[in-house]
Amino acid sequence: MPLSAAARFRYTVVAGATAVVIGSGFTFVGLTRDAGAGTAVSQAASEQRTLPAADPAPPSPTVVPSSPPPSARPTTKAPKATPATKKKTTSPEPTKRRTKPPTSAPETSGSVLDQVLGHINAARKDEGLPPFTLDTKLSRAAALHNQLMISGCGLSHECPGEGGIGDRFSAQGVKWSGAAENIGYGSSGASDSAQAGAANGLTDSMLAETPPNDGHRKNLLNPGLKRIGLSIVRDSKGVTWMTQDFVN
Repeated sequence: MPLSAAARFRYTVVAGATAVVIGSGFTFVGLTRDAGAGTAVSQAASEQRTLPAADPAPPSPTVVPSSPPPSARPTTKAPKATPATKKKTTSPEPTKRRTKPPTSAPETSGSVLDQVLGHINAARKDEGLPPFTLDTKLSRAAALHNQLMISGCGLSHECPGEGGIGDRFSAQGVKWSGAAENIGYGSSGASDSAQAGAANGLTDSMLAETPPNDGHRKNLLNPGLKRIGLSIVRDSKGVTWMTQDFVN
C-alpha cells in the first residue's frame, strides 16, 4: 500500500504506542503516533512471526531484526540490544501467567470478520494481489490462541504450554508448508463496528511499516500466502484482541 494510504488511519479507537515483534529476534519497538483532535489515545500492540516454507516457493522468510530508528524506544530480547522499560498506558498489556489450553474458542461476529477481511483484501487488491480466502479451521486456531492471550498469556506467539504456530495450525487440520502470524490488541467500544475499527486500525499500522522493519506488512501482502484465519475478540476490560494467521 502506498504511504499516502496513511490518510486512511482511523485512530478514534486505536492510537498511541505500537509494540512490534519481528522474526526470531523478538524485537519490541515502541512507536508513538499522535491521535487526531478530540480522540482518546489508547494502547495498540502487534506482533509477527513467519515460519520458513518447506516448498520451493515459500512465503516471506524470517525477518532479521535490525536496530530501530533513533526516535524509537526499543525493548528487545536480541543480544546486542539495550532493554528499555515500557511506558505505562491506560490499556496495559496483561501480566503474563501460566495458561491452560482453552476448551472452547471465542467467536468473532460475522459482521466483524467481513469488515476486517474486506479491509485486508482491499489492501492486497491495491498491490495487484489476489484476495485471501477465509479458512474456518485456521480461524479456529487463531481463536484458540486469542483466548490464551486474553486469559493471561498476554501478547505472545507462543503461550506457556502451547505449541508453535505450525503445530497449532496442524492440530486444527490445516494443511500448510508455509505459515505466518500477526497479533495485536487495542481498546475499543463493544459494537461490531468499534471492534472492526480497532482491528482495521492495527492492520493499517502494519501496512504502513517500512523496510527493514516491515514483517507484518510482508505477511499481509505476501503473494505466496493464500488463506487467512481471523479472530477478533473484545475482553471484559474493553480491549479488542486480534490474531491473523496465514498459510499458503
